[in-house]
Amino acid sequence: MKRLIISVLLMTGCVIGAVSQTSFISGATTRYLDAIEVIDRDMRRDDFQKALDGCSAIDRQWSKSASEIDALLIHDYVDSVGVSIAQMKVHIENGNPDLYFAESQKAKRALASIRDSEYPNAENLL
Repeated sequence: MKRLIISVLLMTGCVIGAVSQTSFISGATTRYLDAIEVIDRDMRRDDFQKALDGCSAIDRQWSKSASEIDALLIHDYVDSVGVSIAQMKVHIENGNPDLYFAESQKAKRALASIRDSEYPNAENLL
């Protein structure tokens, strides 16, 4: 009976850990996707200073949270998001919206891939 209770407790702990990790990754990537959308909107309005401020803020936040995300995941896209955010900032500073939007799309695709890889669907389980 003790083994059964211990097994159930361990299984419950594993499920709680998996749900916590999935919700953390999903929430973090969604926040960054939303922030990039706001910066995109500022770029479309030609408000380069506001876009630069937003991009600088997201770059600082990513620097802090990338290590946490990388600790939970072994994912190539974690590094590419940081590079894309840095490139987005450079393109805003240089006043080049076309290259900015190309880099923005790369970052959004990488973030979406990170988020989608954490969902418990058949493709990710097999």
